[in-house]
Amino acid sequence: MISVEQFHCILSELDVNYFTGVPDSTFKDWISYLDDNNDKITNRIAANEGAAVAHCAGYHLATGKVGVVYLQNSGLGNCINPLTSLADPAVYGIPMVLMIGWRGEPGKTDEPQHKKMGEIMLQLLDSIDVPYSILDSDNVACELKKATKEALKNNRPYALIVKKGLFQKYDKFSVKVNNFIVKREDVIKVLVESINSSDMILSTTGFTSRELFEVSKNSGRGHENNFYNVGSMGHVGSIALEVSLQHQDRNVYVLDGDGALIMHMGGLTTIAHYSPDNLTHIVFDNAAYESTGGQTTVSYTSNLEGIMMNSGYDFVTRVDTVTGFQKALDKCNQSLSGIVMCIDQYSRGDLGRPTDTPQVTKERFMNNNYPTSR
Repeated sequence: MISVEQFHCILSELDVNYFTGVPDSTFKDWISYLDDNNDKITNRIAANEGAAVAHCAGYHLATGKVGVVYLQNSGLGNCINPLTSLADPAVYGIPMVLMIGWRGEPGKTDEPQHKKMGEIMLQLLDSIDVPYSILDSDNVACELKKATKEALKNNRPYALIVKKGLFQKYDKFSVKVNNFIVKREDVIKVLVESINSSDMILSTTGFTSRELFEVSKNSGRGHENNFYNVGSMGHVGSIALEVSLQHQDRNVYVLDGDGALIMHMGGLTTIAHYSPDNLTHIVFDNAAYESTGGQTTVSYTSNLEGIMMNSGYDFVTRVDTVTGFQKALDKCNQSLSGIVMCIDQYSRGDLGRPTDTPQVTKERFMNNNYPTSR
């Protein structure tokens, strides 16, 4: 293992001081260190991993230096277009270092949404001609030097693969306090208690789906009308749009997060264009990537409700109390609606994960809502 301070010291000696990307739990301690020291380290918060590649390209064009794009390998798909049509030597030839967290590593236990990318990540890098090295605590200095040297020499990206356990724990990280006291799970309980059992709920990846699963199990609602979107971060709104358009006699609720919404914010314009009046889009905003350690998103300087309204939603409001949420909920279901719910960074330490496989979730949801004629 290596300390985050030592790791950054090596990068500084290589004149690498620009970082951008989307946090990953595989190296959350290092990302927390960057977040904690953003007064002296440039850490550009990117909307998604593809945008991070573009940020890094812009940095190189302006300085001639190599920057670092950090990401979980699940986000590698978001990078393919800019890696092949922007950074590739056959196009502009932009040097950069990709630090990729290896989720779903073959032979290791992980969540099902990481299995496929974990299996094919190295092949995918080979197929787009991005050279790579796998980091371990014995070769960090050597491989960081090699990566930056090769990237600059060949004008191309170079990837460093990070396995879980590379970094020592960073205990100094101070989570940014957002001054909100409402817990997301309490709001989910209010939602489940307020709507009809036949109404459908689609929830984003991370703690939101985990909390909805437990609340639904314990409340008697069950899971038949819930879709837990455990992967494909940022896309649950687009899934819900199609469900709401095919079931216009049912109310459909989307449980989203600020980081997820920002990641693929363009989906809001499509949702608003088709404007289903049975869709309510609830965004839990804690200004953080909570599941990777609490690193900040850009939502604290963004007007998410204004963005939703200007995209074409009919009614959107921001609330910061459970009572305010209930009142806002009562105004929904008559037109395309949105609620930006300000919440604390909190989830229970004993919070479980959905015990059903994604295939079971899919079949149950479809059998209940698209019955036996299949």
